[in-house]
Amino acid sequence: MQITVIVLAAALCGIAVTHSIAPPVPQEWQVDGAHSSVVFKVKHVNATWFYGTFANVTGAVALDADAAQCKFAVTIAADSIDTRNDDRNKHLKGPDFFDVKQYATIAFKSSKVKVDGDSYLVDGELNMHGVRRPLQVTIAKTGESDSMGKRVGFETTFTIKRSDFGMTYGLAKNGIGDEVALTIAIECITPEKAEQSGK
Repeated sequence: MQITVIVLAAALCGIAVTHSIAPPVPQEWQVDGAHSSVVFKVKHVNATWFYGTFANVTGAVALDADAAQCKFAVTIAADSIDTRNDDRNKHLKGPDFFDVKQYATIAFKSSKVKVDGDSYLVDGELNMHGVRRPLQVTIAKTGESDSMGKRVGFETTFTIKRSDFGMTYGLAKNGIGDEVALTIAIECITPEKAEQSGK
């Protein structure tokens, strides 16, 4: 009888180990570029803010409740810059600025995420114009919907100095400001929905 009890206890222990609770799997999302926006502004001759956009943005987001597996990654195609003027767009894509033939993308990837309600304090790295620099941003959840498939939205606004990334054209005579403010608003869909959309 004692042997039977010992064997049963050992078996139950084995079952307990085998059926230990696995950590929760983070919810994964893909950026829907057709419904996402990247807007920037920079001072022109110290007179007014000039606005422009980037049309091509991709990326991925992973979310979990305790932030241990949260991730944000966004990639912007540098040659998708648009300032509503063909000559200016061409100049911005050239060696004086983004040099898109050599540096095709602008990318941000998180390394640490802290959850605060519907906001996320995100530490990561911004890679632009061949330069990598640490960047901390606050990303706000802007909403969610089941329309057109399950969706969730996020937005962040932050300021960088373009000189930190080797872009100094126009600084000497204060023709173009150094500080550039960017707003990135992304709408995300599930990977399954992204595959159906051909992304």
